[in-house]
Amino acid sequence: MKKILILASTAMLLFATSCKKNETVVTTDGPDTLSVVKTTETTTLSDDEARAKVEKAKADLDAAIKKGDKKAEAASRKALDDANLAWNKTKTALNNAAQDVKEGVDKTVDKAKAATEDAKKDMKETADDTKKAMKEAAQDTKETYNKTLDKLKAK
Repeated sequence: MKKILILASTAMLLFATSCKKNETVVTTDGPDTLSVVKTTETTTLSDDEARAKVEKAKADLDAAIKKGDKKAEAASRKALDDANLAWNKTKTALNNAAQDVKEGVDKTVDKAKAATEDAKKDMKETADDTKKAMKEAAQDTKETYNKTLDKLKAK
């Protein structure tokens, strides 16, 4: 179930960030860490848009070949090459975004694991300190009780 949720979240994030370039700058100031995300707009086509442009360029090329118009054919070939290049860039951008998301998720998981381990360690130390303090308090109470009992016996 968790894997499905992570995959769905990753897909949504991939879709949402497919047209944006995010740069994360981490500034450390003492015990606190501040993360700043800088967003830059780009004009990356979606995969479907790029594929549609390739299909349209192929159809235009086929039409120009059927007509026998050499100028239109050359222009259509160039348009097809440009559309294929744009589609390849889009696929590369999507793969890079997916990799960035995966790395971000991995880093977050690692940080969560480290924080959990630190919390467990702190809780164990606190429990040990509390146990020690309770033993000392019980010992002090026992000693005080015995002293009071001895004083009462002496009278």
